[in-house]
Amino acid sequence: MATTTKSTTLRFDKDVLDLIHQQADLDSQTITEFMRNAVLEKLEDSLDYQDAVKNIRESNGQTVSRADVKKKLGL
Repeated sequence: MATTTKSTTLRFDKDVLDLIHQQADLDSQTITEFMRNAVLEKLEDSLDYQDAVKNIRESNGQTVSRADVKKKLGL
């Protein structure tokens, strides 16, 4: 199955773009790789947060302590 990609344009002030270039260089990434990874990380964080909120709502606020989880897992 072929994947279709699309492009978009982002605009940054020069000082911000310079920082992005510096960070991408430090990470040995192209600017495209750096920006794509940054967006995907943000998206993953947001989806994880939404999932956590959903789980809390479905549990009616009931939580389990870290100690209880470790004990149950035998850690």
